[in-house]
Amino acid sequence: MRSVERTVIVGGGQAGRRTAEILRSLDADREIVIVSAENEWPYDRPPLSKEVLFGDDHPKGLVQRDAAFFVSQRIDVRLGRRCTRIDVGRSRVDLDDGDALSYGSLVIATGARPRALPLPVQDTRIVTLRTLAEARNLRAQLRSGARLAILGAGLIGLEVAAAAVKQGCVVRVIESSHRILARCMPACIGSRIHAWHRDAGVEFLLGRELRVVTPQPDCLKIVTDRDELEVDCLLVAIGAVPNDEIARDAGIDAEHGILVDASGRTSAPHVFAAGEVARIRETRKLCKRQETWQFAQYQPAAVAHALVGGERPFAEIPWYWTDQYQNNVQVFGEPDEGLVWLERLENGRVSALGLDDDGRVRAAALVNNGREATPVRRLIAGNGRFTHSQLLDLSIPLKRLSAESADVV
Repeated sequence: MRSVERTVIVGGGQAGRRTAEILRSLDADREIVIVSAENEWPYDRPPLSKEVLFGDDHPKGLVQRDAAFFVSQRIDVRLGRRCTRIDVGRSRVDLDDGDALSYGSLVIATGARPRALPLPVQDTRIVTLRTLAEARNLRAQLRSGARLAILGAGLIGLEVAAAAVKQGCVVRVIESSHRILARCMPACIGSRIHAWHRDAGVEFLLGRELRVVTPQPDCLKIVTDRDELEVDCLLVAIGAVPNDEIARDAGIDAEHGILVDASGRTSAPHVFAAGEVARIRETRKLCKRQETWQFAQYQPAAVAHALVGGERPFAEIPWYWTDQYQNNVQVFGEPDEGLVWLERLENGRVSALGLDDDGRVRAAALVNNGREATPVRRLIAGNGRFTHSQLLDLSIPLKRLSAESADVV
């Protein structure tokens, strides 16, 4: 009688859930166990900084699979349990309740956690946003007239700023860079988003260094190198740290994330990593670790296929989006500093294209222009070279340019 392999997935977020459901579709017999530190059934995180902050506890897109799904698919989900140790030599994981699980294959999908406030202070009014519980806690702070400071002008910080100011909060955003979204958005698009916030009443304190946060009975006192503020709540939104410690402790290669190949394999036999905790290693360079819905949604497919002996390496062009003030912004590729950006403007819609020195489109950003998503993906994937005048000529659709780019070898 053939023995049934057990795959243990450590992490019950989007990547863990996706790995389990795809793996089940590929292997009807395998035993699948998800170990999740949270007490919630697996959910997707994008709604946390949007709909949940407006009071919708069950928005569309939050929970993709309910308890009945996991039961019907024979996926054992252990909520509220942490993996404390991976024993690679014995193919076993230890849990915080004293239990131990042997595995034939292991998937680490532990995600990331918010980077902590870089000061030695703790207070319940100093918050982060990563989990559903944290979103509900933050929502309770967003009452009309509340004074909210946000440390960090990245996507999460600005989505919260938009939600907070629309609910009547007084919002200040503190950022060390001299522009918002410096690490994830071209300056031409960042300036547009800055204007949306400015018009809504958000105040930006750019080029600031946070010095001191002092809890007082009735407020938090914040001191930067140029300002003194009194606020009711401080959201720390200065990036994320991969939860790769458990892999490091097991001797698995990690460097700002667990190092994997394009199919999610780690340096340890039969051990894979999925989602935000994974960092794909290429032959000549280390790729950036991707903290996106897209990566958590699709990279697990590569892992699941590898688990059953197949190969479907992850090769998606990076993509992420943000919704602010009824506006949608989508970014494709990696908007590196060295690119030259051109903007096509049509009836209030924007297509910004990032070119390298050879005239190839390497990244793009769309504002309220989702219909161009497929053409810009094809432009980035292609090898075509274009002049500025070609790309700025509105009589030439991006669809036609992308077709020409795809034909270039």
